Amino acid sequence: MRVNAMGLPVREDQGGTSRSEAAEGRIRRREFIRWAAGLFALGSSVRSPLPAAATPPNRPSNIRLARDEAQREVPLSSLQEPVRSKVRQIVAYPTVFRRMPIEVVPCDPDLYVFLVRYPEIVVSMWQLMGVTKVTLHRKGPYAYDARDGAGTVSQVELVYGTREKHLFLAEGYYDGPLLPRRVTGRCAVLLTSTYSMDQNKNDYITNQLDVFLQVDNAGAELVAKTLHPLLGRTVDSNFSETVRFVSQVSHVAESNGPGVQRMVTRLTDVDPSVRERFAQIATTLNQRAIMKAMSDPQPPTERFGELTREKEAVN
Repeated sequence: MRVNAMGLPVREDQGGTSRSEAAEGRIRRREFIRWAAGLFALGSSVRSPLPAAATPPNRPSNIRLARDEAQREVPLSSLQEPVRSKVRQIVAYPTVFRRMPIEVVPCDPDLYVFLVRYPEIVVSMWQLMGVTKVTLHRKGPYAYDARDGAGTVSQVELVYGTREKHLFLAEGYYDGPLLPRRVTGRCAVLLTSTYSMDQNKNDYITNQLDVFLQVDNAGAELVAKTLHPLLGRTVDSNFSETVRFVSQVSHVAESNGPGVQRMVTRLTDVDPSVRERFAQIATTLNQRAIMKAMSDPQPPTERFGELTREKEAVN
């Protein structure tokens, strides 16, 4: 498998599909904005669904019990008006509720929290690779405008954030080929994270995502409920692939520090202060990994076998 200059894997194109088309199709299915803006992007999700996999033990849930549990987890008491009323109304009366499968990935906690709060870093990476039409423009410390390039326009705000919980509120519309007229709606997205270490002191993050979607048009509501099983599988895959991408970024930051620093300088659409903070976190990860390797009793060739192959591919 080839890797790019940052050290992330690049899949080869297959069949008669061009490399750019194949790459765009893959990345559109895992765009970070999908889980930040909820299920607004009906058009893109339905046109290019991921194949359904066998149902794992941590299967997604949309039953009443799961929804009631998710509603209790929303930190309404910590929100200020008028945000509290907006979130309460969405959570209490969603058109569609979806609880994603639990995802457990190796990832540095500081990097993870930073990328959750500054998704423009991930979007800019994809733009740099030329494989996404998503645009994201930050409007404030906790708010940004997002367009998916397929008819979805959203205003997204992080209304509550701790290391364990992030609550996003999105409002916007879909105006694309799937539906005959523009549909407006709003979405509350709760990301719950827990952190752990294995016996080798490697960090792992357990992620659970709850999505409450509310649409205004009666016809669109019927479409959303009818297509919910298909949309659910697609969004589950979007979430899974996005979390795994963030995990890959964490791994590359540890193993290929210089490559990440070169990549950071090319993220010109990101605010310089945000780029600098991301670069500092990546540098810390790389230095920590080096110190850990120096104190690890295992032979270097055994520990760094995979990393060596990656560097050879990069060079």
